[in-house]
Amino acid sequence: MAQRTTQHAEGAAKSSLLKLAAATALYAVVHSALASRQAKALATRLLGERSRNAFYRPFYLAQSVVALGALYAYARRLPDRTLYDIKGPVGAAMHAGRAGAILYAVWSANQVGISDMLGITSWRAWRAGADIIPPEPEAQGPAADGANMKATGPFVASRHPLNLAPLPVFWLTPRMTRNLLVFNLVSTAYLVVGSMHEEARLKAAYGDRYTAYQHSGVRFYVPGVERRAA
Repeated sequence: MAQRTTQHAEGAAKSSLLKLAAATALYAVVHSALASRQAKALATRLLGERSRNAFYRPFYLAQSVVALGALYAYARRLPDRTLYDIKGPVGAAMHAGRAGAILYAVWSANQVGISDMLGITSWRAWRAGADIIPPEPEAQGPAADGANMKATGPFVASRHPLNLAPLPVFWLTPRMTRNLLVFNLVSTAYLVVGSMHEEARLKAAYGDRYTAYQHSGVRFYVPGVERRAA
């Protein structure tokens, strides 16, 4: 009886982990699909270029927050177990590493243009009645600067610093649970694959300028790890 109970509990735990992995993957697929050039083109056809440029980015960010909140609420309902809980100086150092990663993300976003990324610049132009509404930046890459890409700050070391920054936030948590481990694994895979997707969008938007940036010596994702050429 005890053995059957244990096996049932293990089966239920595995099932919940698979459900969480599937839910996280679904969030990633929807998030990536809505960021695609095809989705933006469809929104332009339905809404017109002016309205699309003004409202698509705020909509995209809002649905991301709502969907992430729903995923969190779903994960909270699933059975979980703590794998480790690190305290003391090591735990404090891990928190410091996470804080540093958040500052790195803010620095990276500032290089792209925080107001542009949030859609504030476009919305303000729409509110002011401008005839031409500037679109949000094409993906989270450096802006074009004449014949080249304006690669400064974090974009000198990694072509996708905003997708790199979440990794320390995920993995330097002092308290790791089974559910969090599954979320981190799927999310890490998505950030890498999503960076490849983002790379294609940036190349389509900027052409030879982005190709030159790819071959300029800046790493694709992790500084100092993968090969330099795209």
